[in-house]
This record gives sequence, structure tokens and C-alpha cells, in this order.
Amino acid sequence: MVNAELLVHKIANEISPEPIRQIFEKQVLAKVLTSGEFEFGLGSNRLSRYRYAPGEMILCRKNTEEWVRWRSPIQMLLIMVPDQTLHSVAEEMGGRAPELNGTPLLKDDRIRALMAAAEADHANGSPAGRIYMDSIGRALAAALLHSQGVLRSPMRHYRGGLSPVQLRRVTSFVHEYLHEDVSLRQMAEEAKLSPAYFSQMFRQSTGVAPHQFVLRARVERARELLVKEDARVLDVAIACGFQTQQHFARVFRAFCKMSPTQFRQARLA
Repeated sequence: MVNAELLVHKIANEISPEPIRQIFEKQVLAKVLTSGEFEFGLGSNRLSRYRYAPGEMILCRKNTEEWVRWRSPIQMLLIMVPDQTLHSVAEEMGGRAPELNGTPLLKDDRIRALMAAAEADHANGSPAGRIYMDSIGRALAAALLHSQGVLRSPMRHYRGGLSPVQLRRVTSFVHEYLHEDVSLRQMAEEAKLSPAYFSQMFRQSTGVAPHQFVLRARVERARELLVKEDARVLDVAIACGFQTQQHFARVFRAFCKMSPTQFRQARLA
């Protein structure tokens, strides 16, 4: 029987002189409880440094090899959302649960409130029982799908091409470095293939060329950011890897048939 219960527990990480390999087999949300700093990335020799304040949230990647070096002691609250809950909620929303893209800094007031409710219930010994925690889990699943998954176009899979592990590493790399000028060579290195052969295999796996996939991923990330009222269009463009606001507007219109401003107005109306 699949465990469909929301799992909540606290961890305390100590300083680690060397990068530590980790893979989460379930969807994990983390809330920082004490200030801390660590380095993180998809390779042990390619780490980015992050500094956190209490209350900030992280959405971890599922089934992805990651490396972390703890630069200071830090305490976190981990909440594991079961696959069964994600799939059940996705079906009720009229679709299939996509793979949620992790983010080193998740900003969502609804998710923050739900995590606080789960934390309080856990600290008090779950007096309301399993039903209450299950309801929090379903609400968290819905919020995550809406915030991190629903806007993403489902990827069509084709026979042949890259292995599932290769494809997952490449797509995770792209989503982590959307704000940078991702190159074909970098994507190929994630799959451990030559650029020419990788391009052929990637198209065979996804039905699109690597550069088209990157543009689509940038536009999808932009759609998420544009619904936040405090985000300027220029800031969204830069955060999604576009060098100029004009280039961003041109690519966005090609994919969405409207300008970024029109999209925001329609969503916030």
C-alpha cells in the first residue's frame, strides 16, 4: 500500500567540508528554521552558494542527483508530499501531475501558510488526527501544482533518444540555469554526449530542438513570474535569461500570441 500521509520532520545539518550527494525519492518542501548558508548544484564541482533567513522555503527536486555542501549549521522543517496525493489532486484539476521543478527559493504565501499549519500540528502532536493533516497535504499539492506545475506544458515523449536519466539531468539543468545563457555544449555535457549527437537524441526524445526547449522553458517561467504583481516586466525578462525586454516580448508573443503585459492584465483581471 502506498503511504499517502503527509510526512513532517525536522532536521539539523552540520558543516560539511566536502559536497554531499543527495536524491529525494519523494516531493520535498523545506522551510528554513534557523539562518544558514550552503552551496548547492547538480554536480559536485558546480555549486552555487545560497544564504537563507528563517521562514524561507525551498522546493527540492525529486529523483534528481544533487550535491550540497553545508557552510554553517542550519535547521529545517521537511514536508514530504506523497505522489498519490499529487496525482489524485491533479486528476481532480483535470490533468496529470507533472514533475515539479525545484527552486532554491520558493515564494508563495499560500504554501507558506499551509506549511505553518503543518508545522504547528506536528509540534502539538497532531491533535486533530490524520484527516486534518491529509487535508493540509491535499491543499499543499493543489498549491504546488498551480504554482510550479500547472502552467508548464506537458512534455511529449518519443521512443529512442536520451535515456530517462539523461533527459531528467538535462531538463533539470536547464530549469536551474534559465537565468543564464545556457549553451548546447553545457546541455550535452549533462548527458555526457557530443553536442551534435546530443542535439539529435534530444530532438528524438522530446520532438523539439534544444534551443526551442530552452525558449519554451523560459516563457513558461516568465508566465509564472508575471502573475506576481510586484514583478516588473524587465525583471522577469532578466530572471528568465533574456538579454533585453524587447527580445523577451518578441519571444513571449511568438509562444503566447500576446505581449507579457497583456498576459499579466488578463491573469490579474
